[in-house]
Amino acid sequence: MAAHNFDYSYEYIGVKTMPLSHTDNTQIVKNITVKVTAVDQADSSQSLSEEQYVALDGVYSYKHEGLPDTFIPVEDLTETKVIEWFKEKVQISDLDNYFTWQIYGIEETASE
Repeated sequence: MAAHNFDYSYEYIGVKTMPLSHTDNTQIVKNITVKVTAVDQADSSQSLSEEQYVALDGVYSYKHEGLPDTFIPVEDLTETKVIEWFKEKVQISDLDNYFTWQIYGIEETASE
């Protein structure tokens, strides 16, 4: 069978930061953690919540290239922005496959 389709909700859990350099303590976000709750669209009794971790791209280049114009200081970062970053990095189809596997087993994710 194919992957199931799920409705998703997201909850901010946290971020991991690192200093820009050994001489500049400006904190930059390198990883984000979001709790994802998946509810099967065909059977709402089937759901699962799990913390998902995502590494952000390009943060190590900041050490050499400097901070981009779009840089958001950690103290100004909102939970909504972190969830937005997560959604930009993780495709719904990947989540559908993952949660199908976690709830129904690997056999359910195999294509017909």
